[in-house]
Amino acid sequence: MKVGKISNTILKRTVLKTISGLYNSYVPEKNKVGLNANKIHVNEQCSVLMATDCGIEPVYTVVNNICARGGRPICIQCSIVLPQNFREIRLREIMQELSKDCHSLGLAIAGGHTQVSDAVLKPIISVTGIGIIEDDKEMIQSNKALVHEDIVLTKWIGIGGIRNIIKQNKEQILSRYSTDFIDKAMGNKEDMSVLPEAKIAKKAGVHCMHDVSQGGIFAALWDMAEASGVGIDIYLRKIPVKQEIIEICEMYDINPYQLQSSGCLLMTFADGYGIVDILTNVGIEASVIGKTIFGNDKIIHNLDEVRYLDLPKQDSLYADWKGNVDDERKNIKFT
Repeated sequence: MKVGKISNTILKRTVLKTISGLYNSYVPEKNKVGLNANKIHVNEQCSVLMATDCGIEPVYTVVNNICARGGRPICIQCSIVLPQNFREIRLREIMQELSKDCHSLGLAIAGGHTQVSDAVLKPIISVTGIGIIEDDKEMIQSNKALVHEDIVLTKWIGIGGIRNIIKQNKEQILSRYSTDFIDKAMGNKEDMSVLPEAKIAKKAGVHCMHDVSQGGIFAALWDMAEASGVGIDIYLRKIPVKQEIIEICEMYDINPYQLQSSGCLLMTFADGYGIVDILTNVGIEASVIGKTIFGNDKIIHNLDEVRYLDLPKQDSLYADWKGNVDDERKNIKFT
């Protein structure tokens, strides 16, 4: 199988089908595509939301998963598996980074597990986020988009992925672009959190929310539309992306629309322009990028060209760089 998040096809037939009967009164929601944070029912006043990730910036990813369900993240647990040749100072750096992220997001670290294994070549960090929602009626679904709603996207695509590309290849990128250019592409790490806009959207009566992570905006749009049983009509030129991100993606032949984009929140509203105004007034960038439509068609307009969205593909960060590539691309390192 390919590196990165498994395809929806494999997820459905091998993972979800196998565990289809494993739920009960405490875990009433069946696992499904697009459901990134599941509910554990405690009582009529409170439910627990849990999400897990082991990819890029996992703390931000699990927090965004919880926020997209309308929950309030409270803590994480982390599991770290290290290779035998790993040094203690590097473990300390990992823990310092996790702690810094949790501090920025107001989270506690409620334990975890750390071990060394001869089965891994690089450290594997898995984070489980835990949040609460005090009224089940306030739960937001990622499969409740209605026909003829505006599709709204916050911030710009490629936020998480470009940070990883630059982190792993900064010297090479600096040989072509200035420090100021790179800083503009990177933005601030706080851009990766959707907590502020999720709170505002929930209060404004959002129907559906989905965070944009692995697979990029194309994967998120597909998952939201398929889970909701609606079609989508999207205008590519309305999807916000920084010019700096585009140019760095071109340097490595990466499609920014398939690039990990933690920090973007996908939402549907009857009046999308109204929520865009609300978000803009508090300093959060947002755009209406299209509408939901009747049927199953997933249409993308690019000027006069009309195409149909394909099944979600492997995130561009995990593309196979072997084979016929030039020397510049052979030197690129992705983790």
